[in-house]
Amino acid sequence: MKIKKTILVTIILIATQTTYAQYLADALRFSQLQNSSTARFDGLGGYKSAIGGDLSSLYGNPAGLGMFTKSEFNFTPSLKTRNNEIEFLGTNINGSNSNIDLNNVGAVFHSKTFKRNNLDKGVISLNFGIGYQKKNAFRNNLLFNGITASNGLGDYFSETATAENAPQTNLSSNVNGAAYDSFLIDEDANDPTLYYPITSVKAAQRQIVNRIGGSSSIDFSLGLNISNKIFVGAGVGLASFTYNSFEQTNEKGQFRFNNRDTDYDVDFNRNFNTEGAGLNVKLGLILKPVNEFRIGLSFESPTWYNVTDNYSEELINNIDAIEGTDSYPFEYQLNTPAKLNGGLAYFFDDKGFISADIGFVDYTSINFSSDDSQTDLTTNRNSTQNFKNVINYSLGGEIRVQPNLMLRLGYQVQGNPYKNLSNSDFEVQSISGGFGYRFSSYYLDMSLVNSNDRLFYSNYSLANGSQPTGIVDTKRNSVNLTFGVRF
Repeated sequence: MKIKKTILVTIILIATQTTYAQYLADALRFSQLQNSSTARFDGLGGYKSAIGGDLSSLYGNPAGLGMFTKSEFNFTPSLKTRNNEIEFLGTNINGSNSNIDLNNVGAVFHSKTFKRNNLDKGVISLNFGIGYQKKNAFRNNLLFNGITASNGLGDYFSETATAENAPQTNLSSNVNGAAYDSFLIDEDANDPTLYYPITSVKAAQRQIVNRIGGSSSIDFSLGLNISNKIFVGAGVGLASFTYNSFEQTNEKGQFRFNNRDTDYDVDFNRNFNTEGAGLNVKLGLILKPVNEFRIGLSFESPTWYNVTDNYSEELINNIDAIEGTDSYPFEYQLNTPAKLNGGLAYFFDDKGFISADIGFVDYTSINFSSDDSQTDLTTNRNSTQNFKNVINYSLGGEIRVQPNLMLRLGYQVQGNPYKNLSNSDFEVQSISGGFGYRFSSYYLDMSLVNSNDRLFYSNYSLANGSQPTGIVDTKRNSVNLTFGVRF
């Protein structure tokens, strides 16, 4: 089975001279987190809001918990491998890494209501579920090597130092000061607030990116069964994330000063350390007018995050004892967009089913707030100007080929959130598949995902857009297994 998925992992920050682009990128990164699923729903192309009776309901449509007729426990480990093909400044580099994750673990507890008569009328059962889900992993390691062409660190620091509009003795950035002391830049003789690079046009550059962290949630949900026709549910998610990224540019070349060429070797390091914790609420409804047909609807509120961001950068001269460090600690509140999903499912008795889902997310509704009103205004305005609302949809089906064996296929599209960028580059498409086997009170489900991700990366940017940019094509293989028991 071949599964193809094209996804944008990140986008180049256009204006790293300010923090606004960083916060805008973070706001989108933490707003695009998807709820986890069991291997069964992964094989169906992602969450299915009208199916129910699966522990994925804990994280998606809580009304699906109302369909459980027994208590149940399961967990889903996952093996993920990444093979990176990198093109940077005319050179090609290959690398790979892998890890094992726990996608989710949860339990639902079935409770029948006490009835003397009309056992199939009114409230039949009330089920409670609790689970942990891994919503995303940020882990990846990248390496870039190449030779620059009039776009090295000297060009970058000449722009950031000039932006300060101050002579060398009054530069507020320690990093810009270290760049001056390391002879990457010099001041204009006629205007000491203007700076220009004095480094050689061609320099050897190596960029390293090491990212770790992820997003997770602990969810509590209730599902109610009314007359086996109406299922309603509600849930609360306690969400959190940690994002750590170390990004280094090492550059070796020569600077020219007083008509003399001298070697230089510097490291420009950027550290992103961001943590957030928040809360969201989920509401759900499933209608079963006849046994063969189901209609599902779910709503997920914004996740209200409190975020602590510690961004720092440093320039280290590896030849002379020169070093400069700047730190930018910041705290803010982030409200991600609400999500509305609906779905239909048709069952062919006990032979299988087909299901279709559609979802709506308005990324212009991202809200950023802090004690800095200018940062708030700029980030929220840029969010409105650069993002848009999207329609996500999926199709999936399951067929029973033997009494205890089911096969599954699915297709999913996640819309492009960028207002002025091509859908073909930023729309996410996936095809998925898997199987399930039932034996006694136990079951095993497996899904396989083979995806291709594209990443554009640069550790700094220049005003004319000529900064060295790497293109990373990552082939991801993920095998998800769900082990469960009914009791």
